[in-house]
Amino acid sequence: MTEAHKPSRQAHSPRRLARVFALLGVYEWIANPELSAEKIEQGLRALIEEEDGGPVEDAGLTVEDWSRADRELLATLLSGVVCEHAAIEAAFAPFVDRDLKRVSLVERSILFLGTFELMRAPETPYRVVLNEAIELAKRFGSGYRFTNAVLERVAEKVRETEFKADHAEKAQKDAK
Repeated sequence: MTEAHKPSRQAHSPRRLARVFALLGVYEWIANPELSAEKIEQGLRALIEEEDGGPVEDAGLTVEDWSRADRELLATLLSGVVCEHAAIEAAFAPFVDRDLKRVSLVERSILFLGTFELMRAPETPYRVVLNEAIELAKRFGSGYRFTNAVLERVAEKVRETEFKADHAEKAQKDAK
């Protein structure tokens, strides 16, 4: 890729970088479900450290991004999705309007990650989880409206109190 055609580099937070690498890892896990979270992380590390960069470079990721990523969050996301995939899928599947096999691997990966965070990371506001999922979908997929709609429904179900409070606050602001 020539300098003129390289995507613009934005400084991403360590947490966003962890989510980006987790997306790549979950994508790999969906394609190869026998892989453990540890093997996936090792594979990501090997891929990013290759000299030519390969598909990771094509995604606009660098060795520096790998070193800046929040490794604890990355490990939590990967192991959480791999270990709890059945419960996670059961939480989002009712809100998907088609057979899950017809949902692209990118969008499915984002749904797994977003749903896991909604279910297991209550310290992260649901709006942040949705925003991060939308950003991943815009960068790597094409179904950001779809992923947002599904995750919004998941949030309504698994973060009911937070969701209702947020919507009540918004309604009050709109009424003023």
